Amino acid sequence: MLNPIRVVVADGHPVCIKGVQVEIAAVDHARVVACATNSTQLFNILQCQACDVLISDYVMSGADFGDGLGMLSLIQQRYPALKLIVLTSIDSPLVLQALDNQGVRGIVSKGDMSEHLRNALQAVWRGERYRSPRINSVLKPEGATPATDRAGTLTRSEVEVVRLFLSGLSVGEIAAKFGRSKQTVSAQKRAAMRKLDVQTDIELVRYGMRNGLTA
Repeated sequence: MLNPIRVVVADGHPVCIKGVQVEIAAVDHARVVACATNSTQLFNILQCQACDVLISDYVMSGADFGDGLGMLSLIQQRYPALKLIVLTSIDSPLVLQALDNQGVRGIVSKGDMSEHLRNALQAVWRGERYRSPRINSVLKPEGATPATDRAGTLTRSEVEVVRLFLSGLSVGEIAAKFGRSKQTVSAQKRAAMRKLDVQTDIELVRYGMRNGLTA
């Protein structure tokens, strides 16, 4: 028998972790070797636990390494051989396009049938990319809208600034979170608004509501 695929699961909700464990248990040649509920736990695990695939949520509670694109990018830099699957409830073109641009191998919506997680695991293990149906419907809509096209032009930092601003953080709080100056974060926010063709914070909030970026 081949060595099993060693999987690490990271999600801020224990019930979601349990669900992923059940799905992975249905794959004969895979097993979950560790679980984390925040980025501090996750990086501690990755430092000492050999693994092949990471299945991670996009948003997790605050910890040493944050969450979102910044956390995922750091994982890709430190562990380039690790195959990454993002399991998320986010359906924003802005975020999903950024994940796609960042080279995330598998993206699975929590709103899709659970079998797609198993399909994603098999695909990324073979070196392929996998997008579940809901993710595909956002990334490859029947007729691409101008908003979807514009979302793909934002940098990783601009996406995260917009996401955090819409989650209720001020420019100063975002700057502190990332260790940047308020001027830098403010410039990134303005650049994102220009690319998204919104003029005011109210228009930015409306964009976020239409595209799944607000709670």
